[in-house]
Amino acid sequence: MRTIFLCVGLVLVGCSNNTTSSEWRPIQSAEEARFEKAKAICNGRASETGAMAGRAWIAGAIYADSAFKGCMAEQGFIRN
Repeated sequence: MRTIFLCVGLVLVGCSNNTTSSEWRPIQSAEEARFEKAKAICNGRASETGAMAGRAWIAGAIYADSAFKGCMAEQGFIRN
C-alpha cells in the first residue's frame, strides 16, 4: 500500500511545472512542433507505464523506456 502512495506521489511531483516564460521560445517549424508534441505524449505514456510497474523499480524504468520508444515510433520518429 505504501508503494502505491509513493508511486502516485512521484508521478505528481514529476508533473509539477515550475517554469517561467523566459524558459520558453516559439517553435520555428512544423516539424519541430510535431516532434515536441510527440515527445510530450510519449513522456506521459512512459510515466503511466512506469507507475503501473509498482514495486519493480528497475523493471518500471525498462518498461517506461520501451513504452517511450514504441510511442515515438508510432508518432513517426526513430532514434539515430
